[in-house]
Amino acid sequence: MLKKLKSFKDSTIAIIPARGGSTRIKNKNLKKIGTNTLVRKSIQTCTKSGIFDQIILSSDSPEIRNHSKDLALVHKRSAINSTSISSSESVVQEVIDDLPDLFKNQVLIYLVQCTSPFLKPENLSESYKLIKGNLSQYNCLLSGYFFNKFIWEKDKNSQSWLPKNYNPQNRPRSQDKSPLFVENGAFYVFGSANFKLTNCRIHGEVGIYPMDELRSVDIDEKDDLDYSIYLSKYLK
Repeated sequence: MLKKLKSFKDSTIAIIPARGGSTRIKNKNLKKIGTNTLVRKSIQTCTKSGIFDQIILSSDSPEIRNHSKDLALVHKRSAINSTSISSSESVVQEVIDDLPDLFKNQVLIYLVQCTSPFLKPENLSESYKLIKGNLSQYNCLLSGYFFNKFIWEKDKNSQSWLPKNYNPQNRPRSQDKSPLFVENGAFYVFGSANFKLTNCRIHGEVGIYPMDELRSVDIDEKDDLDYSIYLSKYLK
């Protein structure tokens, strides 16, 4: 049976995956936004939140590990879990397997992505307060932003496009339409025991933590990086 997030009380650990072999942006995690690299900024955001008993950086890259060893516990990731098709779940599982003493009890795990440069320490600490609150009945939690646009999808059986979240013959005002929630990939929260049962970061009753859409950039392409560099100056 899945446990509620608030029942994971033994420790709170951040796992930050930082693969070295990015293909679309070479050495992506070592790129700078402002004065900080993505990987160091992510670690510092976790540290400033004040909620973690341990922060673990998992990387296959000696350069990234050396770049971060003064800020976090460094985990040497295996080659098999460092390919372009490796899942975040496989990285989490490897960290748990390689550091069993840290995960032997009921641990609350935050999977934090360093490609989300505008995540704030307050986002992490506020989500932690929500999880520990008496009203929290969730088994896991994910970050994202509210989205209230009209969505269309290509029909698999024709060349036409189909509306997904409204009826064009009864088009609602945007303010009257139920908003959608978009994962932004900044962080996911789950318990160690639940992860062992499901081998997935998302399971059971799912809670959300809303962030500003402006701060929900996820750096995947070169344009994302360029935009983030520009946006950092605006936000500063």
